[in-house]
Amino acid sequence: MGKKVSIEDVTIRDGVQCLWATRLSTEEIIPIATTMDRAGFEIVDVAGGAMMDTSIMYLQEDPFERIRLLKKLMPNTLLNFNSRGQSVFRWTQYPDDVAEQTIRTFAENGISSIMLFDPLNDMRNLEYSAKVSKELGLNIIGSVTYTESPYHTDEHFIEKTRELVNMGVDHVSLKDPSGMLTPDRARMLLKRMRGVLQGQKLQLHCHTSTGTGPEVHQAAMDMGEDAPDVFHGVVPPLAWGTSHPSHDFLLDNLADRGFEVDVDRQAIRDMESYFMLLARKRGLPTSHALKHDPEMLKHQVPGGMLSNLRQQLTDQGMVHRLPEVLEEVIQVRKDLGYPLLVSPMAQYVGITAVLNVVTGDRYSVVPDEIRGYLLGYYGTPPGPVDQDVLDKVAKGEAPITQRPGEVLEPMVERFKAENGPFETEEALTLALFYSPPLLRGWNLKDWGGYKHVPTDAFSYLIDSVNRNQKISNFRLTRPGQSVRMQYNMEKG
Repeated sequence: MGKKVSIEDVTIRDGVQCLWATRLSTEEIIPIATTMDRAGFEIVDVAGGAMMDTSIMYLQEDPFERIRLLKKLMPNTLLNFNSRGQSVFRWTQYPDDVAEQTIRTFAENGISSIMLFDPLNDMRNLEYSAKVSKELGLNIIGSVTYTESPYHTDEHFIEKTRELVNMGVDHVSLKDPSGMLTPDRARMLLKRMRGVLQGQKLQLHCHTSTGTGPEVHQAAMDMGEDAPDVFHGVVPPLAWGTSHPSHDFLLDNLADRGFEVDVDRQAIRDMESYFMLLARKRGLPTSHALKHDPEMLKHQVPGGMLSNLRQQLTDQGMVHRLPEVLEEVIQVRKDLGYPLLVSPMAQYVGITAVLNVVTGDRYSVVPDEIRGYLLGYYGTPPGPVDQDVLDKVAKGEAPITQRPGEVLEPMVERFKAENGPFETEEALTLALFYSPPLLRGWNLKDWGGYKHVPTDAFSYLIDSVNRNQKISNFRLTRPGQSVRMQYNMEKG
């Protein structure tokens, strides 16, 4: 056999975030968790900013309870949490002690892997989180986030890889959240990144938003021994579009090239059946390929952010100005020194572009976060900031040059003294990020409710059919470990 590679499953975090607006409840995950554990994924991605926000704001669930339950049901798999460095999992910058409190709380509840990235590729923002994660024995994935600009050269990405290696991470990931990579650029970067690694595994995390995703992944596989050690994929119903390649696509292409991948294809088929029925039951979209979109290469706005911009403008009766806003996004990004369009900078750039268009007076109204960015509190911009914009927004205040975490005053102990006592470390951690009104209505379902949820997909599907009158003529067969479904959906 050829080189052995592994799969990181991002279905219930990134796949659901891309195609289902992260609306997947813990109750819907529990029945398929043991199957996912059986599949043999090296890592399963389970938590990030969108998952935390959705759990608290929309699902009224305890996100830490979800992680604890998944740890019990998936004992053989590393469970991963995504952190934005000093922003942790929300939108502003937090001091080092908040980052430490958060990482320790996640680790105590079952997280065994952490993916660290920074929206400016300023790796100083990852240093403290990497240090704490290493002390806790977590598997650390350091991400080099890809974008295109005059300042995001090959040398930029290789230097960032070198900085992560010096931090002592276990994996280095080439992260392409907008699907901007081309096959040639992917091959070149992955090969050069491989050359500076010191025993770390190399990962490829590439969305398929612009239609180039299949060719990028195939080009990476064609690299033979230099190919990534870990590929990110999702179960077929949540693949493609603004999401990731399907597991089937990855496994078939890896097998064709002689790679060894130790996964259970039957478990993946069972996952596909489960999520397909779940989508049909709830009327949610399933995977679809996107054609190559050259406009995406210009404005680089991720799919989720684009849909939000469209909705905001629709609500204001100005959706016809969307092309104007997208042109302004291009200019704002240039003015601000080409930040990457990933959370939270993607949202800040998008909001600023809308304000510039709506007011007709550029940068007369800006979010506080943009002012903080221009003053260095998010790190060093990749390229030079337009001096006129800096003068207009900063109003003479000089930007800081230190690592942001070094100048932000510690707040955990003071917060506890002023707002405590807190019953648990989880309650304290959530209170650091969410206001009391938001937390007042959360966690309406505890283990007393979850313990009655079937922990195998077959039983959950049967129960779903019995409770859903829109599904008729349903027949389930289960030869061996397989779950096969045939059903018709009533219209309406």
